[in-house]
Amino acid sequence: MRVSARVFLLGTFAVAGACNGRWSMAMPPDTGVPAPRTAAARGAHRHVHVPGEVRGERLGPVFARSVASTVYRDGQWLFDSVTTDSVITALVALAPTHVSSLFRFAAGERPTPRHLAVWQRARERVARTQPDVRFDVALDALAYGSGPEVVAHLRLLDDLLSPDLWYFVAWDDAERQAFDVVASATSQVHANGQPIGGLTRGNEIATDSDFGVLTARGDARAIARQLSALRQYHDLPYLVLRTPGSAGGSLTTTTRCHYTWRLVLGGGPTGFAPTALADSLRLAAPCRRDAPPPR
Repeated sequence: MRVSARVFLLGTFAVAGACNGRWSMAMPPDTGVPAPRTAAARGAHRHVHVPGEVRGERLGPVFARSVASTVYRDGQWLFDSVTTDSVITALVALAPTHVSSLFRFAAGERPTPRHLAVWQRARERVARTQPDVRFDVALDALAYGSGPEVVAHLRLLDDLLSPDLWYFVAWDDAERQAFDVVASATSQVHANGQPIGGLTRGNEIATDSDFGVLTARGDARAIARQLSALRQYHDLPYLVLRTPGSAGGSLTTTTRCHYTWRLVLGGGPTGFAPTALADSLRLAAPCRRDAPPPR
């Protein structure tokens, strides 16, 4: 089924315009054939984590203009190639400092040539307008059966994609239910000089995380309370994922906190045009009251 290339960004009431684009060169078909292992990506890292530094100290500038957009999740491409390229075109227009969750791989899944082509194109095109942009890869820690399993997968993805950060969904649940997976993933990522973090729905986050991600549920006061509780034990940078229900008002807290805005495609009645999102990023991030907006 062909998906409309109209771009929407959740978070405010503004009808988005079409954002179409085509590949300048043909994208490899997704045959499902795994991509060959290559070491060419090594040395291309632009890591923001330095072992031994204060956790998350360097992530503030990275999260200043954060956008979350997923084109592939758990074995399925969400859009055709033209629409996928429209997502990249929208990202370029936004000049984000951080692109989150472009891909979310299943446990042990190996990228195909199409993954590599989309990943390379997204990074190269966004870097033309934002040279310091960082990309993360999303994973689910609860999907792994052991520490060695997640380490093997991290090494494989790092060889092929060379992400700057690693983002895990259900990160707080995984520490309670799969501690070996969380500890092994954290050790592997930090040994490679990268930050690691993930989603937390409560007042705890996995030990030695570099950042946390929260979902704004429409009540800014509840998020502020959660951030304050987290900060007592985990003084990290936090990303608050904006959703339609949390569109009104800005959060005020002394916790290091930034908004990340989810870019989606579709034909709903509300959305965020790329130009509207760019304006909001300048005004609303970070969400701590005493910090100046990014220039």
